[in-house]
Amino acid sequence: MSVTPDDHEWQYNPRHSVPDFARHAERAAALSRAARERNAGRYDIAYGDSPLSTLDVFPAAAPGAPLHVFLHGGYWRGRDKADYSYVADALVPRGVTTVVMNYDLCPAAPLPEIARRTREGLRWIHRNAASLGGDPDRLTVSGHSAGAHLVAMALADDAGADDAGADRLEDGAIKAAVLISGIYELAPVLDITVNETIGLRPEMVDGVSPMRHPPSTATALTVVVGSAETPAWIAQSRDFATLCRGRGSRCSYHTLAGEDHFSIMARMEKPEDALSRLVLEAAGAANE
Repeated sequence: MSVTPDDHEWQYNPRHSVPDFARHAERAAALSRAARERNAGRYDIAYGDSPLSTLDVFPAAAPGAPLHVFLHGGYWRGRDKADYSYVADALVPRGVTTVVMNYDLCPAAPLPEIARRTREGLRWIHRNAASLGGDPDRLTVSGHSAGAHLVAMALADDAGADDAGADRLEDGAIKAAVLISGIYELAPVLDITVNETIGLRPEMVDGVSPMRHPPSTATALTVVVGSAETPAWIAQSRDFATLCRGRGSRCSYHTLAGEDHFSIMARMEKPEDALSRLVLEAAGAANE
């Protein structure tokens, strides 16, 4: 059956499938302002040379705590770490030092460069974990949407091969990753309107599709998607989890009932929320 351009846009552009997406962004921003007032934080720490190569850290009470890094979504062209400070409310009370990481955005940077710099940033965090209040041997990562894609690319078995592995993450440096509502095969992005900003070209697709560059099996994976997301978006997560398990990865797959592409992040506001629990399990933190 042929797919119309309108249906393709609806399947792969969450702003078309979730009409009230702006409400979720406003809620996240308000929660994050409050979280920055509640939690001690260090802001805009540079991990690289580009303008958005910065991170915020919310230390747990004890030094050498488990360290968790979160990468935001926004289809590689929008949002900011300041919109997601609230994830600290879910993790810091359970003793997890929380890092919320920015990365360069399209069109100022091309997607392959964003993926490379993100990998460099995670490598920097691993090497500097102690100065951030965390334990480098207990480093975990999560990402939502574009952030999940970037995490998956950073973990790719062949990441860094083009530059002789100079910025490659060591196998097992990241103990576990939680990938939330990610996109893992990028060919469909070529034909949606957001690509006017992203600037993805056909010759880039192979190099930035995690389905073609699966993660190292040294990292445990949790793949999560909302049941109210579009069928094509759900298939992206299901197919990626199947691929990873087939390669021998420790990979669990979860569907959060009733959640769409934006509402799913409301399940990471408090320690007891469903998504928070998955991240805390990945971090090895005890739930109270």
